[in-house]
Amino acid sequence: MADSEGGSEQDDVSFLRTEDMVCLSCTATGERVCLAAEGFGNRHCFLENIADKNIPPDLSTCVFVIEQALSVRALQELVTAAGSEEGKGTGSGHRTLLYGNAILLRHQNSDMYLACLSTSSSNDKLSFDVGLQEHSQGEACWWTVHPASKQRSEGEKVRVGDDLILVSVATERYLGFIKHTTKENDLSVVNASFHVTHWSVQPYGTGISRMKYVGFVFGGDVLRFFHGGDECLTIPSSWNESPGQNLVVYEGGSVMSQARSLWRLELARTKWAGGFINWYHPMRIRHLTTGRYLGVNESNELTLVTRDEATTALSTFCLRQEKDDQKVVLEDKDLEVIGAPIIKYGDSTVLVQHSETGLWLTSKSYETKKKGVGKVEEKQAVLHEEGKMDDGLDFSRSQEEESRTARVIRKCSSLFTKFIQGLETLQMNRRHSLFCATVNLNEMVMCLEDLINYFAQPADDMEHEEKQNRLRALRNRQDLFQEEGILNLILEAIDKINVITSQGFLVALAGDESGQSWEVISGYLYQLLAAIIKGNHTNCAQFANSNRLNWLFSRLGSQASSEGTGMLDVLHCVLIDSPEALNMMRDEHIKVIISLLEKHGRDPKVLDVLCSLCVGNGVAVRSSQNNICDFLLPGKNLLLQTQLVDHVASVRPNIFVGRVEGSAMYQKWYFEVTLDHI
Repeated sequence: MADSEGGSEQDDVSFLRTEDMVCLSCTATGERVCLAAEGFGNRHCFLENIADKNIPPDLSTCVFVIEQALSVRALQELVTAAGSEEGKGTGSGHRTLLYGNAILLRHQNSDMYLACLSTSSSNDKLSFDVGLQEHSQGEACWWTVHPASKQRSEGEKVRVGDDLILVSVATERYLGFIKHTTKENDLSVVNASFHVTHWSVQPYGTGISRMKYVGFVFGGDVLRFFHGGDECLTIPSSWNESPGQNLVVYEGGSVMSQARSLWRLELARTKWAGGFINWYHPMRIRHLTTGRYLGVNESNELTLVTRDEATTALSTFCLRQEKDDQKVVLEDKDLEVIGAPIIKYGDSTVLVQHSETGLWLTSKSYETKKKGVGKVEEKQAVLHEEGKMDDGLDFSRSQEEESRTARVIRKCSSLFTKFIQGLETLQMNRRHSLFCATVNLNEMVMCLEDLINYFAQPADDMEHEEKQNRLRALRNRQDLFQEEGILNLILEAIDKINVITSQGFLVALAGDESGQSWEVISGYLYQLLAAIIKGNHTNCAQFANSNRLNWLFSRLGSQASSEGTGMLDVLHCVLIDSPEALNMMRDEHIKVIISLLEKHGRDPKVLDVLCSLCVGNGVAVRSSQNNICDFLLPGKNLLLQTQLVDHVASVRPNIFVGRVEGSAMYQKWYFEVTLDHI
C-alpha cells in the first residue's frame, strides 16, 4: 500500500505544474548558481552561489512560484482583455506546464513578479535588466519556456530537472547574465539579451503538497520551537556576537510573539529543499532576525554562527523521535526527494540532535541578576550527551506577516548598522570616497522608500473591515521593529548625520549626486521615524522623557528645512499618541515651535503641532494653552487654521469677552471655532 502511494506521489512530482515552487540554476559562470532576488530595497536580480555545501545558500531568495501557464495566443487575449487591468495573477490550478507556454513567475519572498525591466546596467546596450515588479500588467513579466535539449520538443510536458531557455515575451530576449570583471571582484548582472543561457529547473516544493498537507512541517518554514507550552527557543534581548553573550536560551512571556524567537528550517540540500521535514534528514536552523545559524564552537557549546562559519559539520542538525545511540546515515538518493508528511505542527514532539557530534539539544539553569527584579533563574540551551527527559519540542508556525517583517528587520538592521559604521569612519578620516565604497547610498534610499511604504497608514476610503485588518498588521510591524531595536538605530543614524553635517563634512558633496542622496536619506529617516510611531502609544511613549523631548526640539531647531519638516511629523505623532509627553511640555519647547512660524511662515504642520498641544484625549491642557497665548505673536492677529490646510489666513475675531475687576471670571479663554461656510 505504501509503495503504491509513493508511486502516485512520484507521478505528482515528475512534471512541473502551476503553483509549484522552483529554483532556476545555471553553471555558465563556472560554478553552480541560482537566480535570486531580494525585493525589499533592491528590485534587481542577482546570482546566489549554491556550489559549496559548507557555505549555506540563502535559498529563500531563489524560490519562484509558477503562478500561471498559458499558450502565447491565450496570453495575447489576456493582455488585451479588460480583466488584466487588475494587475495580479489569477492562478490556473495545478496545470501541467508545456514547452512553448508563457509563464508568470512570482518571487515567493517578496510576492513580486520576475520581469524584464526598462533599464540597462551592462555595457550591452541591446540588453535589459531583469528584476522584480509589483504587478503583472502587460507583457513585461511573462516568459516563454523552450527546451534546451533536442530530446524535448515544443508541446511536450516540462519535467523536473530539465534544462530550458526562458524568453521575455515583451522584448524577445533570453534570460541570462553578463559578467563584469573589476579590480575588486567579479560581478554578474542578470539581464535579458540576445545571448542564449540554459537554466536547469531545480524543484523546491509542489503546490499540491502544500495544499493537501497544510498542517505539516516543510523545509523553509518559519516557526517557533515551543518547550513545555510556556517557553520557546530564542536569543536573549541583549544578544551580541561577543563571547559570553552569543547564547541561545529558553524564555517565556512576551518573547513568544516577538521576532527574535523565529527560526527557519533549511534542509541541507538544493533539490526539494522545500519538501517535507522528515526524521534524520540533515538541516540547518537559521535565526531569522540575525540571519545566523544554530551551530557549535570548538568547545561543543551552542552558539549562533555566521554564514561563512556554518559548515556542514558545525551547523547541521536532525530531528529524532526518541533518544538512542543508533546513527542513521542516509544516502543522497534517500535525501533528494520530496519526503513524506510525518511531522505536524502542534502534534509531533521532536528531539533535536547535532548531526556530527550526536549531542542532544537540552537546557541548563543558571542564576542571573536583572535590573529592578533581582536574582532570576534562566535557562540556557546547550548540547549534551544524554540531555533530560523533557527535551521534546513542539513546532508553532509563524504568521506570514510576522515572518516577512522579521526578514525586513534583518535587512534593515544590517543596512543601518553598516551605514552608521560608515558615518563613524567618515567622521574620523573625512574621506568621502571610502564611505561611498562601503555604503551604497542608492540602496539606502530605495530601502527607506520601501520602509516608508511598508509603514504607510491605510487609505481613508478603504472598507472598514479591511482597514482594521491593515491597522492591526501595521501595529504588529511597528511593535516588532521597536522590540528588535530598529527604532534606536534610526535615532542613532539621525544623530550621526546631524553631527557630520554640523561639522561641515558634507560641504564638498554639495550639488553632487551623492550630496543629493544625503539630503534625501536625511529627510526619509524622519519620515520613517514618524511612520513607525504613528498611532502606536508604546512607541510614542519612548519620547516621554526629558532627554528624548529635548532631542526632538534640538532637531526642530535645525537649519535644514527638510529636517525641520520631518521632525514636525514626529513631534505631532508623539503629542497625539502620548499624553505623558504632552504633559511634559515646557515653555522653551513652545517657544521653539512658535519660532518656526516666524522662520518658515504659517506652516500647516506647525499649526497642527500647536493644536495638538492644547488638547490631549479630549481634555484641555491649560498650561500649554496659557503659554501659547503668552508667546504667540502677542497683540497681533490670531491664527485661524481651516480644514483646507493650504489656505491659512490671519484674521481678527469679532467676538470680545470683557471682564469686571474683582470678578472670579477666568482671565484667559481658549476658543475652538468651527466654520460651516466662508
